[in-house]
Amino acid sequence: MDSNTHSAGRPLGDQATGQPDRQTPLAAATEELAAQDLDRLPDAALAEDTIWLRQQLDRLEGQWLRRLAAVDARGAAGAEAGEQAASTAGWLRRRLRLGTGAARSAVRTARALFGGSLPATVAALVGGHVSPAHARVVADGTRDLADHVTIEADPVLVEAARQLDPPRLRQAVAQLAQVVDPDGTDRLAERRHERRGLWLSPTWEGMVAVDGLLEPEAGTTLLAALEPLARPADAHDARSGSQRNADALTELARRALEGGRLPTAGGVRPQLLVTVDLDSLLGRPGGLGGEAGWAGPLGPEACRRLACDGAVTRVVVTRHRGPVHGIEDGFSGNHDPATDHTDSAHPDQPTLQARLRAAMALLPPTLGGAPRQPLDVGRATRVIHPAQRAALAVRDGGCVFLDCDRPLAWCDAHHLRHWLDGGPTDLSNLALVCRAHHRAVHEGGWQLTRGPDGRFTATPGHRRHHTAA
Repeated sequence: MDSNTHSAGRPLGDQATGQPDRQTPLAAATEELAAQDLDRLPDAALAEDTIWLRQQLDRLEGQWLRRLAAVDARGAAGAEAGEQAASTAGWLRRRLRLGTGAARSAVRTARALFGGSLPATVAALVGGHVSPAHARVVADGTRDLADHVTIEADPVLVEAARQLDPPRLRQAVAQLAQVVDPDGTDRLAERRHERRGLWLSPTWEGMVAVDGLLEPEAGTTLLAALEPLARPADAHDARSGSQRNADALTELARRALEGGRLPTAGGVRPQLLVTVDLDSLLGRPGGLGGEAGWAGPLGPEACRRLACDGAVTRVVVTRHRGPVHGIEDGFSGNHDPATDHTDSAHPDQPTLQARLRAAMALLPPTLGGAPRQPLDVGRATRVIHPAQRAALAVRDGGCVFLDCDRPLAWCDAHHLRHWLDGGPTDLSNLALVCRAHHRAVHEGGWQLTRGPDGRFTATPGHRRHHTAA
């Protein structure tokens, strides 16, 4: 019997650590590294260790992929627990808590690397000459090539991997694949074309999730359009790269709508249409905000911000006040007036349930509210006229917030005193503010004022937090 195994076939190991003998040296080396005092290491030694450890980690991951390929080939997933796992990827997810994509990618890469068609890449990986990321690029890029073509191309791909980082290597592998198998590359391009798509869906948090797949040409086109809009506004721009990309995509769509060059839909040029009740526009308590289509509701202050510089159409409606989905005059048919309509601590205040029932009746009909019948529809009125916008461009030049250098094209015309509150739409009551600072004024509570000398002052405000009860 092998001295390293029990009769049950389990490896012997260090009884104190529970590690098999073959794993003990590696575990001991890791513990020794953890015990080192980095503050006592000279800078040169610390930098050298950092590079060396990365190289050893790459070699270890190569050995991990080698063993993963063997486990997968033998169907040994789960054998450490005396079980038979349904799949190698599922076993990795359960034992190592890997994500589904990561587990499947690891198994796919292990199969491709150690399947016999990439011996040069495997040797470079386990020898520490290329990283697992490079090896993964080679494995993915040659997946659709014939085995004999892959074997012949393997040394050339390793040479490229020694000189390029993974993103550039991916491009090089794709170009080499075009040379060795143009027909296969064309089929791959056609498959990619069929997989293209863009998916937008509202989330429970009131956001819109965006996901999609674009072909290389489309993706490059989009990045080229976003790049000038996604640059940091200034040295103090605290937005992350992903936030700047999100703002840039929104700005790109907004400019397309404002430009008027898009095809009409139903005889009307595309536009953002928000339906908002008067109470929300006036800032009165209890306003529900506005409807912006399938994406979800907009808050009252967001509606007031959009109304600063938009086209407004007055629609007078009446609501059917009979029973609608169990609601009558804004309240449920089954309630106790003594406990439901007023708060015992504040007799003059309606209870939360009563306020919710009243709000329910104000919801749009599709969400269970009372049906609305338009009585009068006015003409669309542009709040800020083009001539006023031109005058603001000359006077302000861009956002009036101190140290903000966002360009004129990124700015809205803001009413210092909202026109719904009686503020006039004239130059003395208007200011150009960028989208970010416009949001800060409305949703963030900042106060923007213009002094007698024409200078603007912005001071942070403290918004009142309305509680549900």
